[in-house]
Amino acid sequence: MTIVPSRLDRPVRLDAIEIAVGDPLVLDAAREAAVRDHWAAATAANPTLWNGSAFLFEGTTVRAGVFSATARPTDYATLLHALRRGFDRADLLHVFPVPAVTSADGALLVGRQGATTANAGLAYPPSGSFDADDRVGDRIDPVANMARELAEEVGLAFDAFTADPGWWMIPSGPSRLALVRRLRSPLPAAALAERIAAIDHDDPHGEIERVTFLPFETPLAGEKTVPYVPRLLALLAAEDRGETLRHFEETP
Repeated sequence: MTIVPSRLDRPVRLDAIEIAVGDPLVLDAAREAAVRDHWAAATAANPTLWNGSAFLFEGTTVRAGVFSATARPTDYATLLHALRRGFDRADLLHVFPVPAVTSADGALLVGRQGATTANAGLAYPPSGSFDADDRVGDRIDPVANMARELAEEVGLAFDAFTADPGWWMIPSGPSRLALVRRLRSPLPAAALAERIAAIDHDDPHGEIERVTFLPFETPLAGEKTVPYVPRLLALLAAEDRGETLRHFEETP
């Protein structure tokens, strides 16, 4: 199955993720100029934005439960332009990993993004786009990304949780795919929130202004979020009700 997010109307269950690193993304002169102009406007409005490394993805497929893609190295200015102004190539996607930390009493950890971030005011699980730190040789490691983001944003260690063996691929708007892995905590939400509050963690970008927990069955509670989060909450609620959630392999 070749992935076209605009045609994907439901989550896809995955067994594994395989992402190879390809050649750097090359833009034509007109698109380079558009990216420069957009970045200049974005940083004028928010001077804290940083043009670090990033990836866009092509050749995304799912076969026999395995997600495959090629990561094309680029910079954050190019990624942000694509996310805000649209993708001029139908085969290029934004693919991002999400560690879904869940409490023992059925709630999802989310962080509200601070005013200096590109997604100010939006609440979603502590996570971030792939960058060069997630590259291991000629591959991209989604678990390394999740471990780094959890430690930076909320001070939690990946190995403090029990990770489900599989993943969910969840569409999150045009040209966007979330790769989600559930991380189960033995603690209830209140105790986990206290633990996070007590941690003196190092978030170099100050991205999250506050954390909260969203119960699976009463989602959002007034929080502004991104498209994959309501779908994730519905999946978590279904899992905890004992519903069987199968692999999805047909062409959507």
